Amino acid sequence: MAVTTAAAVRRLCATGEVRSALSVLARGAKSGDTVLDVAVFTTLVHGYCRMGDMVEARRVFDVMPRLGVAPNEVTYTALIHGYFVHGHREVGLALFEEMRRGGVEPNLYTYNCLIGEWCRTGEFERAWLLFDEMPVKGVVRNVVSYNTLIAGLCKHGKLKDAVHLLEAMRKEGIRPSMVTFNLLVDGYGKSGKMSNALHFFNQMKASGFPPSAVTYNALIAGFCRIRDMARAIRTFSDMKERGLAPTKVTYTILIDAFAKENEMTRAFEMLSEMEKTGLEVDVQSYGVLLHALCMEGKMMEARKLFQSMDLKGVKPNNVIYDMMIYGYGREGSSYKALRLILEMRRIGLVPNVASYCLTIRLLCNEGKCQEAETLIDDMVSAGLQTSESIHRILLDAKARLNNSTYFPSI
Repeated sequence: MAVTTAAAVRRLCATGEVRSALSVLARGAKSGDTVLDVAVFTTLVHGYCRMGDMVEARRVFDVMPRLGVAPNEVTYTALIHGYFVHGHREVGLALFEEMRRGGVEPNLYTYNCLIGEWCRTGEFERAWLLFDEMPVKGVVRNVVSYNTLIAGLCKHGKLKDAVHLLEAMRKEGIRPSMVTFNLLVDGYGKSGKMSNALHFFNQMKASGFPPSAVTYNALIAGFCRIRDMARAIRTFSDMKERGLAPTKVTYTILIDAFAKENEMTRAFEMLSEMEKTGLEVDVQSYGVLLHALCMEGKMMEARKLFQSMDLKGVKPNNVIYDMMIYGYGREGSSYKALRLILEMRRIGLVPNVASYCLTIRLLCNEGKCQEAETLIDDMVSAGLQTSESIHRILLDAKARLNNSTYFPSI
């Protein structure tokens, strides 16, 4: 019976049916099942954390001591990680301190989890303290420990420190993984230091790791960042020659780069190639092109692309609509901007404050005070804050309109 209950709890948690697992465990407890051990409770805590239900995860955690089961380092780590993932950082850190005060020693996964969190916020002094503490406490660092710290250093531009850590990793007898090299290629690519990025790209190959789509995407993005489109395309071609299919990310990087260079023909060619390969062209891909067209004032082309989205089954989101409104605002087309705002509201989207204010100003400049006033009311009903300047613009527009009525030009 005990084995059956434990297996059922684990199976249900694995399939996301955590509440059913809790019911099975409760029935087992009532029948005197001896399976009430730390492993089963940890499975439940982890299951609730994966669901994002941190209240229930904590409730299970807190009930454990009352049932004579003490949480161990695995239970603590599952809950701490859950808190970090779901945005309850301070609670997770407090739980870590509680863990230590209670005499429960962190394991490898606890350290890796905490190091990752400190790296995420750029608090490297704390990350290094934990990293250096691991061997002192008898915890053997693994490739994930190093990669976690290297990832944080690369993300925050501390590339020399990341390279030093790679050297230390090798001295400790830990072989860098594909992830290690990808992190360094990406880090140097984002800094525009492409000779360094290529150095680690070559090291990766020399270490027996075939570059992945992730590696190539990092290189292509790096070349695009320094506006070396010729080498970006050569890298793109090399990727395909090696039998690696470009991903949605690959195409989006290139579409964005060509659009920023105002090479719209090339950008649309990339979009077309992306569609031919069977990859889903999503809102982000369209957004990159629309942004470029709106910024260039090519609103006729932007409108055609915007309308084609619906034909392709891609629903414009707030960002797309706000972009189009901005484009029409730049060219002074108040009614076109207004129509898009009304369309957004009709389908349940809320324009941002900038879209409302831009359209209201245009309407006021053209003396369309009634439409502007209606839009201000709609802005308030949408839960957005109006500014004193917008109300002043409307009052000034009304005053001008009244003056022109009383003193018509002869």
